[in-house]
Amino acid sequence: MSKTHLEDASLLGHSHVLPRCVQEKLVGEFGQEVLGCRCAGSKTTHGSCGYHFHFMSSEEKPWCRTKFGCGHYSIKGPWVYCDEQGVERRRAEDGKLYNALQFKKFYDKEGRDKWTNAAKYTETRIARNGKAYTAAEFRDYYIDYLGEEGWVKEWSSSKEESRKANDGSFYTFDEFMKHYGKDKAWHMWDTASKLRPEL
Repeated sequence: MSKTHLEDASLLGHSHVLPRCVQEKLVGEFGQEVLGCRCAGSKTTHGSCGYHFHFMSSEEKPWCRTKFGCGHYSIKGPWVYCDEQGVERRRAEDGKLYNALQFKKFYDKEGRDKWTNAAKYTETRIARNGKAYTAAEFRDYYIDYLGEEGWVKEWSSSKEESRKANDGSFYTFDEFMKHYGKDKAWHMWDTASKLRPEL
């Protein structure tokens, strides 16, 4: 992707942004002062770190709804900006991974549909249990023990998912592209064995 033009409107064609307040309210479960907020998680609408383009948001920074009233006030629920490294990415037609903002910038008005259609090719990485997870699933696995900063660091350093090819070896998607070529790689990846290699 090399297109740099970005419309001010969101994927839905609106230009509103999240309401900001002067200062974040940093509070925890029991009302205590905390260093930072915790995202509400994937079970909550906009609870995972992402761009969440909709009629009230066209932010160019990722954000999430939070727990315990922590962060900036909004009528839809408190929120904070979050680490871009933990944002979901999906594969575009060139086989490379991009986040929702990058899809929006490149595809413009088609960005929403292109992003939705790419859901099958959401980035996954291998956790310590040997299973491949999306960013949201990966967070669910690690959040209780590692916290918000910890799971993102773990995600950033973890290996990409690999699948078993016809030759019996495990390859990442990029390696499938090199091995089979662009035309065949997608189908071969879809039909490849999803057994996980030992970590």
